[in-house]
Amino acid sequence: MKLRIGEQHFHSDRLLAHKQHLLPASRLADVVQVTRDVVALHATSAPGPYMSLWARVPGFQREMLDDALYEQRTLAKVLCMRMTLHLVPSDEAPFFVQIGRNLSERRTPPRFRGGGLLVYAGLCQEEEASVLLEVLYRRVLDVLADRGPATLPEISPAVPELTAKIQHSEGKAYEGEFSIGTRLMGEWCARGLLIRTRPRGTWRSNLYEYAAFSDWLPDTDLSSVTLQDAQAWLVRRYLAAFGPATLDDVQWWTGLTKTETRNALKPLGPELAEVSIAGLGDAQAYLMLTDDAERLSDFTPPGEPFVFFLPALDPYIMGYKDRRRFLDPAHNDKVFDRAGNAVPTVWANGRVVGVWNQRDDGSVVYGLFEPVSEPEQALLDAEARRLEGFLGGDVVAPPFFRTAFFRDLK
Repeated sequence: MKLRIGEQHFHSDRLLAHKQHLLPASRLADVVQVTRDVVALHATSAPGPYMSLWARVPGFQREMLDDALYEQRTLAKVLCMRMTLHLVPSDEAPFFVQIGRNLSERRTPPRFRGGGLLVYAGLCQEEEASVLLEVLYRRVLDVLADRGPATLPEISPAVPELTAKIQHSEGKAYEGEFSIGTRLMGEWCARGLLIRTRPRGTWRSNLYEYAAFSDWLPDTDLSSVTLQDAQAWLVRRYLAAFGPATLDDVQWWTGLTKTETRNALKPLGPELAEVSIAGLGDAQAYLMLTDDAERLSDFTPPGEPFVFFLPALDPYIMGYKDRRRFLDPAHNDKVFDRAGNAVPTVWANGRVVGVWNQRDDGSVVYGLFEPVSEPEQALLDAEARRLEGFLGGDVVAPPFFRTAFFRDLK
């Protein structure tokens, strides 16, 4: 099925915002369903999922996510796409863990994972590594069985090997060190042996407690799907949430290789429509599900202007390698750092028009690099005050990546 989206490009932006629950009429009160519909929420920064849900869930309060994560356990944090931490529906965890496990094994140098890490740290000889790795893991499980979910600092006294340090990138601007424990706990989470649970401190904390995966989600069978099933499933879910998208977009977002991406697309066959989008390069082939292509033809965009504020690394802005559909390339360096991480953004009618930051007192300030109408400006001012009320004085600015335009807002 081949289609051309010309005049409908305007509508396709709004259909995407609708699918992402970012239009006023498409916001949804169910935090699990919203997470499912956008596939996953980026969770490297602890406040990120809360703010992504605030933008999509009417009347959202932080307790709504805490209940789903830690009481009902219908949502979970796992390492998956691009080897980054995401918030996902717990019943879909087997798919995401398969993805994360494969990426971790493929992308992590042997000396920084498993037994190779122990040898590199000087804790044992190569022939002893596999045995020591299993011993350390069992000792961690013993601590968790004795006291329940625990942080790495709480586990380390009983497993002191975890405190050993390794230097990396010596002589480079980003040289530093990491502990054996930090690396191993992350690896065991990626493999689905452990899972990050409730953090210590405030909702902005990344000091997670760990639990055995099988204890935290006892009804979840991680062996219920194969890697190939998981890859095909993930590509379909991506296209449902983000299509139309190019092959490069799919590959970038999932973290799969080009061969894996092509193989994952094969089972979808008749479910796919190939479209071209005027203004984004006629040579580009965009893929979307046929159901969505039909919805696009029937979709009536909202007649009133709409705006939203998104946090750093929100899935919507991070969903594509090519961001031209919603951002003038002239403004890329205002929104993305050199690694492609997005700072908090301001949107009007499906386009990125600026970024937002906070002052030290927690007040929200935003700057525009695209013109907006008076009605849109009024909506932006109201949304900034609504965001300020939600944050309640807490500062959630991204700590590790910034742009000059973002920094200058203060």
